[in-house]
Amino acid sequence: MTCTFGIEVEFADLSISLAKAALNDAGIRGCTVVPDGTPGVDGEVVLPPLAPCDFAWDYIKSICRALERAGARVNSKCGLHVHIGNAPLNDDTHAVRFCGDSILERHRTGRYITGAYADPMDFVAVQDIMFRYTRQQSTINTMFPRSRTDNRYCAPLSLARIENATTIRELTFGKFTTVNLETWSRGTIEFRQASGTVEADKIINWVKFLLNLVDHTNTARVTSGSRTIVTNTPEQPFRRGARVGVQYTMMRSDGGATTQEIMDATGCSEQRVRAAVSEIRNRVGDAAVVTNTQQANGARYGDGTYHTSYTVLFSFETTTDGATLLPDHRIGNPSIWAGLSDELFEWWHNRVLTLTR
Repeated sequence: MTCTFGIEVEFADLSISLAKAALNDAGIRGCTVVPDGTPGVDGEVVLPPLAPCDFAWDYIKSICRALERAGARVNSKCGLHVHIGNAPLNDDTHAVRFCGDSILERHRTGRYITGAYADPMDFVAVQDIMFRYTRQQSTINTMFPRSRTDNRYCAPLSLARIENATTIRELTFGKFTTVNLETWSRGTIEFRQASGTVEADKIINWVKFLLNLVDHTNTARVTSGSRTIVTNTPEQPFRRGARVGVQYTMMRSDGGATTQEIMDATGCSEQRVRAAVSEIRNRVGDAAVVTNTQQANGARYGDGTYHTSYTVLFSFETTTDGATLLPDHRIGNPSIWAGLSDELFEWWHNRVLTLTR
């Protein structure tokens, strides 16, 4: 699979008008230069979506040369934001052709090309990417200056929240985080932790690192199929002492409780007991509540529906179609370095050594 990427290069010590002129004079098309809004940052160059190939790397190098020649610099306020496409390119889409079409479309119309992408990656893959990144957050911190550690514009994520999430929405922590999914509806996963730079090799090697992180999850850790999710019901999701809370406690026990038992304990009518069951279903999920008919409880038709009983399960399973993590004996290494080329691995470790001296 081939994922696309986009970059936002923040800079200082150069006006937006001069940055635009520098790119134009260098014959570079497809970029936009816009204000950033961060104090101390003069602007940012927004690149069009690109696919990994020599054409894309040369394009980035030409932009960096133009900015450096114009006098662009970076400071501790500047960041480098990388957007990885949340859907891979179609198998018949060539990377170089995509780059050319993307640059041309952005230059001519200001829009991004469409129709070149397959289906978005599954939730399980996104969760795994965020899990692997956050699991080794302390290692990633060493790859950048200290100004990008616990920075308010790229705050770290909660590993526990990632592990407990079941939807993309629950994985969305907000814009100013290391991995931002607020851009998901626009087709990308944004990585915000990199420090600002106009040095092409630093930009390219971070993009390659992220592309490998995404690719390793999708090719070595996730497979298509069905998966089972185990959900524990809460001990008490209602107000202590409330009638519905008392009913919930009675239902969340071995064997549950009959309508009559709940009526006796709460003073509620049979109709109100059934209404509370619906309220409980809405709170903990339909799959968590089991209804046993009066016949199942040994009563006969005509004996009264108050013989019906209800049970809230302590935990329940749901099965969904889609991607799932590979079993333990087949799954790839969760390390952020897994799958990375020896050359890139060495570059990043030399970078870490340089920053820690």
